[in-house]
Amino acid sequence: MKKLLLLGLLIGVVVVGVGLSGMYWAVTTTQPYYLEALQEDPVALEEKSRQLESRFTALQSDLQSEGEWQTVVAADEINGWLALKLPELFPKAIPADIRDPRIAITSEAVLLAAATDVSGVGTVVSVAFEPFVTEEGDLAIEIQAVFAGALPLPSKEIIDKLSQVTQNAGLPIRWTQNNGRKVMVIERQLWDTGEGERRVLEAIELSEGRLFLSGRTEKVDPELAKATSEKEPRR
Repeated sequence: MKKLLLLGLLIGVVVVGVGLSGMYWAVTTTQPYYLEALQEDPVALEEKSRQLESRFTALQSDLQSEGEWQTVVAADEINGWLALKLPELFPKAIPADIRDPRIAITSEAVLLAAATDVSGVGTVVSVAFEPFVTEEGDLAIEIQAVFAGALPLPSKEIIDKLSQVTQNAGLPIRWTQNNGRKVMVIERQLWDTGEGERRVLEAIELSEGRLFLSGRTEKVDPELAKATSEKEPRR
């Protein structure tokens, strides 16, 4: 599950980075949540990052045991991790011209923004997306909008390039649509990897500043699980 959360963050960073390629102007309006996140005290960032790591450790333990599990992740904890751990653990994950990724979480969407320079002028590119769980138990990320400052940007080129990136990486990801918006579907096999257990993601809920995850782990016969998997049609 830790890998799943990190993948979501890194995908968002990729979207922000790709959005820069079609820009020939700079929009200097900065979203208030981004400015507020950048002003966070370094000591507080370190503490929030440690809190997120502790949550991941506890969740990883829960995933190994049969029964229900859940966790709540705060936006400021993720921002602490983005500020301190992302550059350390994944130094090549962010394009060289992208700086200081931060997020905000509302009841409607996750907002991810990062700073960059376009034609020598500083600007902020951001993406709004909504995560949810499909009926099949996969994780879906519906991309709502992409902005340069406060100006909306066309998303078709971004979606096309992101699709190519995920395809080249060999990730279990497919694309669909929901009410005209592109939706990236991360198939459950990414986290449901145990031979003797099945990890089911049941719900993702958003509230102001927080993301709630819940699911369950079921013990299964390895041979039965393998036979069932082989019978499932490939999409």
